[in-house]
Amino acid sequence: MQKLIEIADYLKNKGARFADAREHSVKDRTLITENMRINSFREKEISGIGIRVLYENGWGYSSTKDFSMNGLQKAADEALRLAKAANSISSEKIDYAFEPVHLDRFATKIQIDPFQIDPAEQASLMLAASRKMLKSRDIFKTIGYVYFKRQERKYASTDGSQIETVLYSVLPEMIAIAKANGEVKSRTWMPNACNAGYEYFKELPFMENAERIAAQAREHCFARQCSEGKTNLILDPLNLSLTMHESVGHPTELDRVLGYEESCAGRSFATLDKLKNFRYGSDKVTFIADNTMEGGLASYGYDDEGVKCQKWKMIDEGILVDYSAPRELAKKIGKERSNGSCRAELYNNVPITRIPNLYLAPGEKILSKEEIIADTKDGIYIEGRGSFSIDQMRLNMQFGGDAFWEVKNGHITGMLKDVVYNAISYEFWRSCDAVADSREFEKAGFISCGKGDPMQIGQMTHGASPARFRNIMVRRGK
Repeated sequence: MQKLIEIADYLKNKGARFADAREHSVKDRTLITENMRINSFREKEISGIGIRVLYENGWGYSSTKDFSMNGLQKAADEALRLAKAANSISSEKIDYAFEPVHLDRFATKIQIDPFQIDPAEQASLMLAASRKMLKSRDIFKTIGYVYFKRQERKYASTDGSQIETVLYSVLPEMIAIAKANGEVKSRTWMPNACNAGYEYFKELPFMENAERIAAQAREHCFARQCSEGKTNLILDPLNLSLTMHESVGHPTELDRVLGYEESCAGRSFATLDKLKNFRYGSDKVTFIADNTMEGGLASYGYDDEGVKCQKWKMIDEGILVDYSAPRELAKKIGKERSNGSCRAELYNNVPITRIPNLYLAPGEKILSKEEIIADTKDGIYIEGRGSFSIDQMRLNMQFGGDAFWEVKNGHITGMLKDVVYNAISYEFWRSCDAVADSREFEKAGFISCGKGDPMQIGQMTHGASPARFRNIMVRRGK
């Protein structure tokens, strides 16, 4: 930490308005099983220091793997040179938002470090589940997947902040693939990816879900084609997690709204003129951003600008009320502080605005998924994530799923296949007329959100209770 403090002071003495130095080490492990063997195993570790400088109205960034003071000063001088060059062509004043000084340490609460556990033990849990799935009728292939990640950060800035963070993340997955009736179909079990230790993975109910997804993979092979046209959809939390990620999470990133993020995956329809007056969804729809959520993948304690993570409403009873705002842009929407969602993938990446932990608030009325289904005359119940597509303004969207069931007269009557639904994003959320209560709330994490140019991968958690959407267009996926 002392070297980072010295580099921040070094840049301040050279005239920087603001500077920070971030030491960032990432270790990850990926383990994949296929049937009764380990298909692949990979473990890697990357570490270095990134240095940001704001000189008048220009930003500069440089990074290094050289931890000596000489190496750090060279990187600092390069960042300052780039900041001065940017300032020379700057046409806009940067009003960098205030953040209190933080002297703190934050760490994911864990009991067991996954990197202290033999990979063979980790694989054995998935192989046991595979053995059970392969005994099921018509199952010819199974896949197990687990990803462990540890991030360690040290951060110092000219504000005076000194912050250390240690984060552990876990992403598990299990897939059964069946061949029957001239079809090959799969079913996936994807428990919540979250910030946690090995104890979370170890206690997951692999065996309890193995038989279920194997049976449903086979059932999928015999499923009927869906009818095309408008119908009612009942979506489970995992399916909703991808839909909200693309149609709410990304459109409310302020850099995207203002056009700073345009070359990769476009801009946003949720422009500033819509703030606090635009009906994004029905009055059943409230979206809460919460980077303080226990176990949330974006629960970093502090973001990579030294901002303490926070909780806020993004959409309140259907009305757009806020964005994810970095320190550079917060004052453009009248905020005195950033809300702490600026993160970088690695030490050599510039921190950028990222989707926070974002969830659809559960319904206040006591209501279960079963009661929503019982109240639906015609519709489709969808579980899990599938394919997706959305345009460059985050308006026209299409989503699939992992499993689909027909609903008739309040009952599930059988499995369907090849279902995709499409809509205009805000019209979709306006059609929401029922959200189950908090008893049915589930979280669903992402570790592969791509953004930026050059591309960075980010992580965050979404959540929801099952919800119903009226008169949504459904088409056949093939």
